[in-house]
Amino acid sequence: MQTLNAQTVPLEGTNLIEASAGTGKTWTISWLYLRLIAVYGLTVDKVLVVTYTEAATSELRDRIRKRLADALAFLEERPHEETYEVLLTETPLHDCIQRLQLALVSFDEAAVFTIHGFCKRVLSENAFEARMPFETELVTNEDSLLTELTDKFWYQHFLKPDALHLRLLQKRSLTPDSLLADVRNFIGKPYLRTEMPQVTNESFAQLQTAFAQALQTCQQTWVSERDAIVSLLLGGALNGSTYNKRHVPNWAGKLDTYFAQPLALPHEVLERFTPSVLTDKTKDGKATPEHTFFAQVEALIAADYAQQEGEQAALEHLRWQLLHHLRAELPLRKQQLGILTFDDLLLHLRDALEQHPDFAPRLALKYQAALIDEFQDTDPIQYEIFERIYRDKPEQPVFYVGDPKQAIYGFRGADIYTYLKAANSTQHHYTLQHNFRSHPDLLQGLNHLFDQSANPFRSDIAYEMVSAGKAQDSLRVEPPLSPIRLWDWDSLEEGFNSTSVQAAMAEAVADDIARLLNAARMGAAKIGDRPVESSDIAVLVRENQQGEQIKQALLARGIASVQKSRDSIFCTREAADFRAILRAIAEPGNETALKQALVTELCGFTAQDLLGLDDHPTSLEAELEAFHRWHKTWHTQGFMPMFRQWMLQRQRYTHLLALADGERRLTNLLHLAELIHTESRLQGHGMHALIRWLQQKAEAREKDEAHELRLESDEDLVQITTIHKSKGLEYGIVYCPYLWVERDAKASTWFSWYDAGSAGGVSRLQADALAGDAARRCFREAEQAESLRLLYVALTRAKYHCTVTLVSGRLNHFDYYSALGWLLFGALPQSREILGKLRKEGMQPDERQRLMHTQLAHLVEQSAGCISHETLPVNETPLRYQPDNRQWQPSIRRYQQRYAPIPKVGSFSGLAAGKEDERPDYDTLVFATAALNERTTPIVERSRSDVFPRGAKAGSCLHKMLEELDFTQPLSAQHDTVLRPVLKRHGLPERWLAAGAQLLENTLHTPLSFTHQRLCDLPKSQRLDELEFYFPVERLRLKPLQALLHQHLPLEWEVIHHAIDKLKFNELTGYMKGFIDLVFVAEEQYFVVDYKSNELGGTLADYTPLAMQEAMAEHHYYLQYLIYCLALHRYLQQRLPRYDWEQHVGGALYLFLRGMTPEQAGSGVFFHKPALVLIEALDHLIQ
Repeated sequence: MQTLNAQTVPLEGTNLIEASAGTGKTWTISWLYLRLIAVYGLTVDKVLVVTYTEAATSELRDRIRKRLADALAFLEERPHEETYEVLLTETPLHDCIQRLQLALVSFDEAAVFTIHGFCKRVLSENAFEARMPFETELVTNEDSLLTELTDKFWYQHFLKPDALHLRLLQKRSLTPDSLLADVRNFIGKPYLRTEMPQVTNESFAQLQTAFAQALQTCQQTWVSERDAIVSLLLGGALNGSTYNKRHVPNWAGKLDTYFAQPLALPHEVLERFTPSVLTDKTKDGKATPEHTFFAQVEALIAADYAQQEGEQAALEHLRWQLLHHLRAELPLRKQQLGILTFDDLLLHLRDALEQHPDFAPRLALKYQAALIDEFQDTDPIQYEIFERIYRDKPEQPVFYVGDPKQAIYGFRGADIYTYLKAANSTQHHYTLQHNFRSHPDLLQGLNHLFDQSANPFRSDIAYEMVSAGKAQDSLRVEPPLSPIRLWDWDSLEEGFNSTSVQAAMAEAVADDIARLLNAARMGAAKIGDRPVESSDIAVLVRENQQGEQIKQALLARGIASVQKSRDSIFCTREAADFRAILRAIAEPGNETALKQALVTELCGFTAQDLLGLDDHPTSLEAELEAFHRWHKTWHTQGFMPMFRQWMLQRQRYTHLLALADGERRLTNLLHLAELIHTESRLQGHGMHALIRWLQQKAEAREKDEAHELRLESDEDLVQITTIHKSKGLEYGIVYCPYLWVERDAKASTWFSWYDAGSAGGVSRLQADALAGDAARRCFREAEQAESLRLLYVALTRAKYHCTVTLVSGRLNHFDYYSALGWLLFGALPQSREILGKLRKEGMQPDERQRLMHTQLAHLVEQSAGCISHETLPVNETPLRYQPDNRQWQPSIRRYQQRYAPIPKVGSFSGLAAGKEDERPDYDTLVFATAALNERTTPIVERSRSDVFPRGAKAGSCLHKMLEELDFTQPLSAQHDTVLRPVLKRHGLPERWLAAGAQLLENTLHTPLSFTHQRLCDLPKSQRLDELEFYFPVERLRLKPLQALLHQHLPLEWEVIHHAIDKLKFNELTGYMKGFIDLVFVAEEQYFVVDYKSNELGGTLADYTPLAMQEAMAEHHYYLQYLIYCLALHRYLQQRLPRYDWEQHVGGALYLFLRGMTPEQAGSGVFFHKPALVLIEALDHLIQ
């Protein structure tokens, strides 16, 4: 294979470039593009560049543009990064400059696409040939269609099931979802050859008849000959340890049971009665017992196996029918709906190229050169598209660029055999031999590892030796590290399993990283002249669960890390918790949903906290009211305003960041909120629809880059990532602690395999249950080959050092035919004998270990110091990372600077409780008031059976009723529209309807104390319910506020002045927030109203002015109404042109609902209008 020089390679024909890891693939593509523009004279819209992800497309487009700009800068003698004299050997200077200028000016027209983007562009520009409707919607998810079509298929086959289908339902627990899951991954792969198992209801009936006859024959013989058969088995001719007086009667009893009521065939027992087993167990020199029953049992077992095989064939036939049903019906259904998926784009373009012979030449004329990146991840459909476009234009330059050693996306549909076929059909083969990533010593170690065998990848993929392309800084550590370190868990002690060994390796890796970072702090670990940093280090894992194990081990040592994952955000615990919280907000009266939300980790309530809510109804009332208000915000303003309120009011930022993995959790929560907001805005979903959407996303199998977990931090942190996610990236120091844990190569229900024996090679789809040995062997070998390629990707991420773990100790989980086992012990022809011994059963652990160590010693000896083999260190006490010579302790970082306070959102509830977060103010406690010195005219006592219940739900219910009622309409007319629905939403029985209606009737018809104005006289147009306010607060402090209140509130309010002295809260800077139950206007004056459901006593006589004043003092409601009045003051200043406090503000009304009666004006009403001087002083103090 020739070494490629991108600056001089001929720009013609089909070319394959194998670009090993770190050899400058993107640099090569950008140089080829530059020459196609500057030398070949193509415009940017004529050069097709295709890669496989949006991120890679964006990066490649940017790199190409920079290459063109740098070349132009060189030619125009401006500052530049590289030299480009070679261009002038092929093209005059003036032409080069002119072409590059044109390319940069028109670069927005550059044909740089993802594969799907390219197909979409071509199809939209050639809608006639592609038979594409002009209005087609591109969708990412076809789950609902698949479910619909599967249900239709199920209805057709199982509405009136025949005997065969009925048996499948009984024996296999089939459902539409399980059937769809079996075939889903193969619907979009029509290139896989399938062979439908042939089975009919009649043929299966014959198998059932044969089994029934065999069973009847055995039954009859057993019943008549049982004792004789048992005597034969105990006659002494058979092995006595198996056929003895303990075992044989036991087996006979089981056969008695089975033949009396045949259910599941007891194969293990029946096999003891077959001629083949009896012959094997006959003693030397003895005659094998003979009886017709033994042959009958063998026939019965064979009939049962035949029946099971027929049943399995019927199941596979059903799956095959569903697959072909979906392949046929799905395109038709999409056509009816006017939608396409991304995979449909490829199929449509391929079909259009096949059906219109002149289509391909026109595309070849439009795109006169092509650069296809990441070609190792192609599949038959993708390759067929490009091959067909340029098939009749062999002179046009087409470059396929990729590395078959990095083909690791078979689970996504990538097909390495398509790549190998394409490699054999291209005209020119090139390789890139200079590695610009890794240190020369590390490259030497990698070359030694992979060059041990002519076939290290167990397929037709060769390893090309690479050399360093540039000088590199060196990693200098005391004590020194070899470029490749093989860390060996070599304990021969018993009691270990795979799980415990993996945990030990995670601890060892975390200890080593701590040691390395501590050494860097002391100047003993450097890369060049700078100390090693956390971000230089990466730990590569196979699964995210392994990554979490590493993350926790690092955290225990005080080392922060960031984990990259392709997991879906919808499958995280934050998503599950947030669904519960949203459900409680959507159903704010549902106490069960509320408690389920509160105990989530996002809310942080403990079991003790929940018990506290039951013991303190006011606290439960506060929680219910908070969820009611978030519900209202969501309903009136949308999801995102509600989310921001919840985050701020409950201080979720602080709460989450205080947790050990707080950045991860906060990132997930904000990501979820963004996705929910987008879905809500685009689809207009209501609350419950959005919650269902979240649940569906959690259950769906779809993969979407937008839904992958985001990085929680971009700080200087240790990187943890899966090997798949690491592809294309590089890290200074790499740990691979789990390469020895080989994934199970067991096939699922169906698997695909490559049949190289067929003409030209064929990819086949095979049912695992019906697969032959050859198909299974090919599948396993393909899986193992991909694991070897995954191992190659992991090892080649490192720039300076790579640590790999293995197991030579007493553990049976190390597979010597795994990727790592093959590379270390099986790749050399002379190692086959050793490998065979290692796999031999019965070998003692110490003997196996000696053989492994001998092989590893030979590997190390031949590596010239680039590979070392060391025992995995195990420390009793974890090391600690000690940055800046300070002992690390787990703590929350504190803000030390004495700058402006961090802005918070405060409220009356927060001030009254000494907290910054808002606490709704619904009151439900029975207040213990002192003996009253002052009594109004006696009021008739109210019967207790007529009293509306107390408690959190009841108070919330009353507030909601008052919010929704039309005060001017009779209550009786609003029972069904308001009262009953609100009762139901709050979980209260309908028997309280009458009491609630009476209480509200009293409230609405009681004349207020300052006038004969009643609430029932207020039309909707004169009301503002639940008026929300925000206003800025600057350094509000306790002492000045207390002084202000003492100065301006009436002196006779002794209990309130006493309460002012008990106020406690921290200094507040940020915003004051609240909700006013009601603002109404009457006689051109505005009043604030707050409803209080507090019960001050058992009778109406308990609601005296002094009793209400004591309630106002106990819960600091005087401060609440002052804040409300200030909010109203600011509001009216902005709304009324000639606003005047004395003229336009009526005051504050606190309505104690249980003390109001129409017979006495002002009953249950606390009224006060603060003086303007107090409001202005409070305004000044807050600002």
